Amino acid sequence: MPISQPVGQDGTNLRREVQYVQALLNVFRTERGRTVLALDGLVGPLTIAAIEEFQSAVTGIVDGRVDPGAQAITALEQQTAGVLDELRTITMFALLLSHRPVEEEPPVEADPVLDDAELQTLVQSIFAE
Repeated sequence: MPISQPVGQDGTNLRREVQYVQALLNVFRTERGRTVLALDGLVGPLTIAAIEEFQSAVTGIVDGRVDPGAQAITALEQQTAGVLDELRTITMFALLLSHRPVEEEPPVEADPVLDDAELQTLVQSIFAE
């Protein structure tokens, strides 16, 4: 999911796009033993600092903003390309391993049966309206 608007310092900061950038930054941060950002979609000092840290280490252009099609977003997405393939594989295995076949069919509930008095009461209530 590429971004369509700038994220970070003086950016448009669309919530879903901020969350996307935060998730990409978390891959970078995790690989370096840093704490991860909350995926809250809000641009605050921690998110801007994380963008600047990434830019300083990878792109060399430090402005605290990730622009569509620019170096920072391209580098963020490239660093996660291999991780995304691994994540897809892990997710597929997790789904397969979590599958539990039905061990026992649920009991079949019989249709309710009304006795004569209940049926008579039901008919009278319908015609009384």
